[in-house]
This record gives sequence, C-alpha cells and structure tokens, in this order.
Amino acid sequence: MQTFDSIGDARNAIMDFRADHWAEVPEHLRSRLRDLIGSPAPVDQVVSVGEFIWANRDQMTAPAWALAAGLIAFATTYSFHGLQDDDRGNRIVLNLRVDLGEIKSAPAAPEAKMGMRLDPPAPPTEPEPTTPPADADG
Repeated sequence: MQTFDSIGDARNAIMDFRADHWAEVPEHLRSRLRDLIGSPAPVDQVVSVGEFIWANRDQMTAPAWALAAGLIAFATTYSFHGLQDDDRGNRIVLNLRVDLGEIKSAPAAPEAKMGMRLDPPAPPTEPEPTTPPADADG
C-alpha cells in the first residue's frame, strides 16, 4: 500500500500511475479513469480515482490496488466524501491490503459506489454458420 503525507503527494502518485501503469488499465476503463484523473478539484480527484479502482479492482492489477489503498486511506484520515461513515474507507483499504497480500483478513467489503463500476465488454459472438440450401433433387 502506498502512503501519502499530503494531497499533493497523492495527486503526484496518480500522475505517476498514469505514466507507469496506464497500459495495464483495461481499454474499456481508460476513458472514465482519464476523466477522473483530470478532475481539477484535488479532493474529488483523490477520492474518485480510489473509488473507481476499488469498484473495478477485479479488472485492475496490484499497482492500481496499492494506489487505491493509499488514496482511500489518505482520504479517510481527513473524512473526505464521508469515507469514515460506516467505516467505509477503512474497510476498502483493508480489503485492498488483503488483495495485495499484506494482511490475511478484512471485514466485509463495502459495495462499489453507484456509477463507478464498469463491466467488461461482452466477448464478440461468432456468427451463425450458414449452410447452403439443401438440393431438392438430392
């Protein structure tokens, strides 16, 4: 898990992630994550990027989990966006730390925030094979 001393450190880590690990982000998540990273409001950027990675963690890699755990831990410390409500932020962090192999167990994971989860696109379907019409004379 990453740790941050300031919101500036957290924002720099987001930019570093984009520079170093962007290729690991699934294509269908990139546009939305790019928009969240581009938020001009520091608090919104930190919380939204963390929540987005949390919501899509099954499609992300360990560097993303480490970033999200650090972002959410930082945001929870300062009660950004109600992350202390129902201990949501700490539960997210602990579950990400389990995913990272840093700890063995965590309390029940909270649900993803509405609108943050993006499912992978459905795999393409194979067209039905066409068979030539049967010859009537046979």
